[in-house]
Amino acid sequence: MGTDTSPETQTTPEKVYVKIPKAGPGQGYKAPKNYQYPLFDALSKVVIVALCAALPLATGVIFAMILGNSEISRTQFLWLWIPMIILIEGIAILVAIGVGREALGVSGVRR
Repeated sequence: MGTDTSPETQTTPEKVYVKIPKAGPGQGYKAPKNYQYPLFDALSKVVIVALCAALPLATGVIFAMILGNSEISRTQFLWLWIPMIILIEGIAILVAIGVGREALGVSGVRR
């Protein structure tokens, strides 16, 4: 068998220090400027309010379409539909209010 079993010599790696140059004058970090866009801000608030108002409206339209197109739903299952509509519309209204407050930036602790 031709394998060499002599112990290998271990060498410790040499420590290398690299000097990092400091930033010169004018090379420091500068935060980007925040520009105000009042028309864009107003338009985005209108869109946010419209989307949040669409949440309960869409569920209401769906329930109206279900009850309007099915005679059985109106006569025999009204006891089931009324609590379900109240529960789901209540949840949709609360979700719309919460999402709207968060998107408009008015959520949080009031002092």
